[in-house]
Parts: sequence; C-alpha cells; structure tokens
Amino acid sequence: MSLFGVTVHAGTETSDTLAVIGKNLEEKTDSIVEAKITADKYKDKPRRNQIDLKRLEEADFLYGNVAFSTPDLIKTIQMLPGVNPGTELMSGLYVHGGEGSDNLFLLDGVPMYQISHLGGIFSSFNTDIVDHLDFYKSGFPAEYGGRMSSVVDVVTANGDFDEYGGTFRIGLIDGRLCFGGPIIKGRTSFNVAVRRSWLEAVLAPAIAIANRTNKDGETIGGGYSFYDLNASVTHKFNKYNVLSVKFYHGRDHLKLKLDTQNSTTVHEDGENSTGNGADNLHTDITWGNTLASMDWSYRIRDNLDMKTVLYYTGSMADVNYFWQKREFDETEHNVSMDETNYSRINDIAIKSDFNWLPHKSHNVRFGASYQFHKYDPSRQSLSEVDAIQDESASSLHYTGNEISLYAEDRMTFLDRIHLNIGLRYAMFGVPGKVWHRAEPRIAMEIGCNKMMDFKVSYTEMNQFAHLVSTTYLDIPTNCWLPSTSEIAPMKSRQVAGGIYCRFPHGFHLNVEGWYKTMDNLLEYSGANALFPPLDTWETSFNKGKGRSYGLETDFGWRSEKLTLTAYYTLSWSQRKFDGIWPEWYSHRYDNRHKITLIGGWKLSRTVELYASWNYHSGNRMTVATHIYNPGEVFDRIYTQPNNVVLPDYHRLDLGANFRKISKKGLEHVWNISVYNVYNRKNVVFVSVSERDDKSLYGTGRAIFPVIPSFSYCLKF
Repeated sequence: MSLFGVTVHAGTETSDTLAVIGKNLEEKTDSIVEAKITADKYKDKPRRNQIDLKRLEEADFLYGNVAFSTPDLIKTIQMLPGVNPGTELMSGLYVHGGEGSDNLFLLDGVPMYQISHLGGIFSSFNTDIVDHLDFYKSGFPAEYGGRMSSVVDVVTANGDFDEYGGTFRIGLIDGRLCFGGPIIKGRTSFNVAVRRSWLEAVLAPAIAIANRTNKDGETIGGGYSFYDLNASVTHKFNKYNVLSVKFYHGRDHLKLKLDTQNSTTVHEDGENSTGNGADNLHTDITWGNTLASMDWSYRIRDNLDMKTVLYYTGSMADVNYFWQKREFDETEHNVSMDETNYSRINDIAIKSDFNWLPHKSHNVRFGASYQFHKYDPSRQSLSEVDAIQDESASSLHYTGNEISLYAEDRMTFLDRIHLNIGLRYAMFGVPGKVWHRAEPRIAMEIGCNKMMDFKVSYTEMNQFAHLVSTTYLDIPTNCWLPSTSEIAPMKSRQVAGGIYCRFPHGFHLNVEGWYKTMDNLLEYSGANALFPPLDTWETSFNKGKGRSYGLETDFGWRSEKLTLTAYYTLSWSQRKFDGIWPEWYSHRYDNRHKITLIGGWKLSRTVELYASWNYHSGNRMTVATHIYNPGEVFDRIYTQPNNVVLPDYHRLDLGANFRKISKKGLEHVWNISVYNVYNRKNVVFVSVSERDDKSLYGTGRAIFPVIPSFSYCLKF
C-alpha cells in the first residue's frame, strides 16, 4: 500500500467479581469452567463501585490458546478493551493512551520494575502460583499510587494448610514445577514455584549445524535462558492473625557471538598481495528482579483490620558489548568498541493499610507508606582506532524518599447508591528538591435496577520515576531515574463513566467512556543511540503532554457449556511536544479501532475448545515524505511525527484442552494451541530506503508466522 509516497509491504476470557460489603464472597460469573465460591478472610476485597476493575483468576489465564505453550498473565490483559499491546508478542501495556512505563505492577503488594523475560515475549509472572489479579484502568482506589495509567495487582496463592499438592508443566520452551502444603498442619504452610527455559538446549545443536555448514568463515555462538523462583511461608497464629514471608527472584541471560574471518586483496605498487581480516561481535546481557516481603494481617477489633508489609524490591540490568574489526596486510589496522552499561534500582519500604467499618453504611480505608529509592546507572566505553584509544565513563547516583498517606470512605445510601471519596497525598524528595502532590479520587455507583448499574469516577495520579529510553521497546538498555529539580513528576487526570447491564439468559453489555490528560512526559531528542545519555539526561529529553479519550464495549453471553465475548474499543491517543512539533499529533500506538472476539466451548468434562480473534488498526511511524533539492543537497523533509499508518493487525488463535483424571485422583491436562492460524504477516518494523532517483520506499517486516505449540500439565 502507498502512504505519503512510501510503499509498505506487509511482509482468555475474563471474569467479573461481585463483592459484598461486610462479607468476602467471590463468585466466578463468566468462566467456561465450573463456578466456584471461595471465602478467604485475608484476600483483598475489590470495591464494587470502582469503575474499570477487572479480576482475573486461575481459569482465565492458565488454559486456552497461548503462544509457545506458555500461559501468560500480561497477554491475557492485552486482550481487554482500552489496552493496546504495542509490538506483537511483547509484554507492552498501553492503557488509555499511556506510555507503557506508567503501569504499576505489584506482586503480593511489592512493586516490580522489570516485568518481562526475553524482551517481552514472556512476562515475569508465573501463572502456576498466581491466585488472582486485580486490574484497574481508571477509578483507582486511594491506596494505589506511584504510576499514572493502570494498576496490575497480582496475588500469589498460599500453600494448603492441610494437604500437599502441586503442578508439573512441560511446554515447548520451558518447564515448571509448583509444590506446596503444610509445614505444621492447620497452622503453617509453604508454596514454591520454579520456572526454567531450555532454549539454550534447543539452540545449541542448531548453532553447531550452522557453523559446520557455513563456508564464509563466519562462526555463530551464544544462547538464551531465563528462570524465576517464587516461594512463600504462611503462618496462622489464629484466623485473625496471619504472617507471611514471600520471595521472588528472576534472571535472564542472553549471549551472542559473531566471529568472521575474511580474506582481502590489497593493491600495493600495482601488484596484488593477500591480506587477512576479522570481525568480532560479542554481546552479554543479564537482567532481572529480586523481591522479598513480610506481610502481617491482624484484626485489631471486630470492625478494624490492619495489614502491614515490609519489603525490598530490586531491579538490575548489565549490558556488555564488544565489537572489533581487524585487517592485516603490510600493517595491522584495528578498530574496536568495548562498552558496558549497568543499571540498578533498589527500594526498601514499609506500608500499613487499615480497613474500618464504623457503620453499616461506611467502609473507611486509610493507610501510610514510606519508600527509600536508590538509583545507580553507569556506563563505560573504550574505543580504539589503530592503537589510539578514547575512554569515557559516566555514572549517576540518586537517592529518593517517598512518603504517602491516604484515606477513603465508601458510603452507601438507600442501598443502591455507593459513593467512594478519597484523597492520597504523596511527597517525593531527592537532594535539592521536594515534590508535593495531592491526588483526589472519587467514584460513584448508582444501581438503577436489578439489571443495570451506572458508574462514574475521577482520579488523579502522579509518577515520580521515569524510564529513560532511546527506543520504544522494553529492553535492558533502558534505565529508571527519579524526578529531580529539572524533571517534574508525570501527572494524569482521568474521568471515566459507564453503564453495566445484565440481561436474562446469560447476556451482559458494558459500555464505558474515558477522557485522560497526561503532563510532564519525556521524549528523547538526541541522535540515534542504543543507550540513553546519563550525564545530560535531564536536557536530552523533550518535555510534553498527552491526551487520550475513547469508548469501550464489552458484550457477552454465557451458558453452562458455551461462552462468547466481544470487546470493542474506539480510541484516540495524542501527544504535544513543542520541541518536536507545534501541534497535537498521533501517538505511535494511536490505534483507532480494536476488536477482540473470544469463544470457549466445553464439549464434555474432558474436552474444551477455545478461539480468539484479535484486530486493531495499524501502529504508526515517522517517515520522510519527500527529498528536497534532488541532485544537490539531499535533505529528507518530514511532516508531523507518526505520519504513516502501518497495515492493520489481525490474527486468529485456536486452542484445546484434553483432561483426564486417573484412578489415583491425578489430573492430566494436554493443551494444543496454534498462534496466528492463517499465518497473517503482521508488520513489526519497517525499513525506509532510497531508490536511485532518490525517491523513498518502505518495506515492512513480519517476524511471527503461524506458531503451533503444546504443553502437558500434571496436577497432583
């Protein structure tokens, strides 16, 4: 297709939760598996009048159609309305026009900075140990802060206090083991989950064969692996006094070696002579997280509960890059670059939350938290040209203190009007500057009748941490840095409202709308670079603002054996950076339309079928529209940023589960899935080139074809 003179060649379902005031009953309402009711005093209760709350439980992401036979929590969220996945198969969440780095990810109440394995193809959350998650796009409760677009609150399961059990899962490229049970029966339990990839075992023979058959003097080496570990111990002093210790550790390791031996012909004094050369490229990257927490839940009196969490969270990324080019003739010519990029962020924090029921019409929640942040990015580089060396080094060290207080009251009037009014105060201090922010929150629900509710909310959120990056991809070369005297916190204001209808015979229809503004956004303004600048980072980024608005619909039908769901999003996402363009322009992921169709059919007690179709309007990119002064000085002329719309994205996924219960009570589950069934060549990136006549053309590149996968799971 031709766009602005450039030719581009396109080379599981969710569940709703009903929370009842004064009780803690949760009922699955739209899962293909059988409904279940649980009562857990210590599980956080979602507030019923919080707009845009979506609770996902085990059945929503463990089975169905999954890529690479690996169930993924983030991929499930990406299917929801109002959420843009960004680049195909990555773990991007661009919620209501957000930046992707403005989502708060919590694992058992602890913030997690690096949420991706393999650059985003897999998330860091092991679904085998996840009990449930709460996802907010707007109407945020006052207890949440620190990010401005969404909240993903993930809660892992405690071990059973009476019986041992677990799961073993083996898939296309990874294996998992989860095991838990009582330490002291009825009082103390443990739960452990381990996940490990084996891509390096698959790649090793392929690399060996490639090197053996390669006749160009090129040798390839390297490999990739990741692992993560979740562990917890929970002790019940009594049913109102519970202590938990939880731990997470995950690491990725990527190595790449490319060595080439070349033969060259050197002309000297009119005679031919033979010389030799070599090119070497070595890359070694390690990244990941470590989290540890101690969680104490205690009932102070019948109408007052307390929960206190003491935690540590840390994220690291080490990137080592070496490139060398050598040529040997009469003399040796040597050009090399050796560069290392380290990034560290470490937090120690404590927070306490209280839930108070002073009256049957009031549910008051309040609390406080303190976080100590430490940011330590550094870079060293050594370049050499024929024995002439150029060495440089830069590093930053920031400490930040963040204090927050919040209170909110959920009031009930006439048994059908619910009003939630809250206020969050946040203070963030770095040397030389202290930022103060007040964040009002208000949400209201009106139960019009038994079939329809109306909800509306207004929220403000602030974000004191910035992901400094020169690219839109979530890769380990990025680093987190705090707001300073020169860089203000990012801020969002959002109003949202919706109508939620429940019809007879299992039908439902939800319609929501939102309008959101974002301030103090950062956009890199320098030349092409892989690593963001450190010494000049405060002046190397343009400051701007954004806005997003749109409409979402969720229509579905559920019977005993069949579930059908359709999501549709109509949205606009725009940016305005005066240093880049004087007017509003479309964001890279300004996808006007998004459609998701999901179906599940329980054929029998042993066979389940799944299907999903995903569509969204094409992503955007910036390309030159024409060349000025052909034949003299060739300058590429650009119009506004993101001026080209790439081809629309769509794909079909299919999956099936086959279950069997053995005589010993063991459950066997075989999953077969096919990603991108009709092999749609969706564009991931585009290269723009010049023809001989200096006209421009673009070529789109697709990466992910049809991908069949399988897995086996044993529940014991």
